[in-house]
Amino acid sequence: MSTTNLEEPKITDIVSKQSNIFNHIKFEHLVAGVSGGLTSTLILHPLDLIKIRFEVNDGRHIRSELQYNGIFNAFKTIFTKEGISGLYRGVTPSLWGAGSSWGLYFLLYNSLKSFSSRGLDTDYNQSHLGC
Repeated sequence: MSTTNLEEPKITDIVSKQSNIFNHIKFEHLVAGVSGGLTSTLILHPLDLIKIRFEVNDGRHIRSELQYNGIFNAFKTIFTKEGISGLYRGVTPSLWGAGSSWGLYFLLYNSLKSFSSRGLDTDYNQSHLGC
């Protein structure tokens, strides 16, 4: 029986071969996530506001006294009574939430994806897979 002399790698060798996760961070992904979150919030906030107003008024009035008769009527009523600022009432917290959450999501997802695809040296991975 022939035995091969395969030495286990030392922990210092493993650590030196590992890629540092901070090398995989690209702030372009953060900027892309923040700008995407802000854009989607600015475009869709009027619809979200109308949805919330329907939810608040649901079941509080009898049918003949409803505040809005549909989406288009709600949009028209809010726009004529409150102006464009009425459609964007409460947008600031939504912008903060969407911008920060989408920015961090894009940053962390792409950083971890890049780190996991190039993580350890392939020789070390193959030697411990029992190949």
